[in-house]
Amino acid sequence: MSSPQNQSPDADPPKFHRLFRFYDPEVVAVLGILLGLFQVFLAVLAYTISTEVKYLFICPLCVGFVSVLAGSFGMASERTPRRELLKTSLISGLAGLMGTLIGLVVYIYAASMSPALSSCPEGAFHWCPESVFKSFYYAVSGQLLFYNSATLILHCFFTLSALKGLRVH
Repeated sequence: MSSPQNQSPDADPPKFHRLFRFYDPEVVAVLGILLGLFQVFLAVLAYTISTEVKYLFICPLCVGFVSVLAGSFGMASERTPRRELLKTSLISGLAGLMGTLIGLVVYIYAASMSPALSSCPEGAFHWCPESVFKSFYYAVSGQLLFYNSATLILHCFFTLSALKGLRVH
């Protein structure tokens, strides 16, 4: 006669919920880390171009660090599933989601601003430092917008997956 054994809470620890068949939380965590590193590296360029929007470089720096942190917690939670790690990755995912939303507003504002520079002389359109700087400004602002939008989508998937994983268990 076998007696029913009590299940310990560690027998089936909560994991990320798989939203789709092709969804892999480890891949999302690694992509979050990579996109966060791209934003940290773009913070150096944002520091050099922040003429109109003062302290523009702080936003990609903070968003990048939070994205790297959320991705790291997600990877740790996927490798060693524990409820505390999943809660921490949910909280860091929510912080990353809020940071990317704030960053999206700041980057749209920065991309809509045109640097106030003197215009080039009539015959100097081939090599005009002002136009080169403006195109560099728009290129960096566009890259920040692109990477921030991709990070926003990843944080949405990441947070929803962690939330459903905690609710199931």
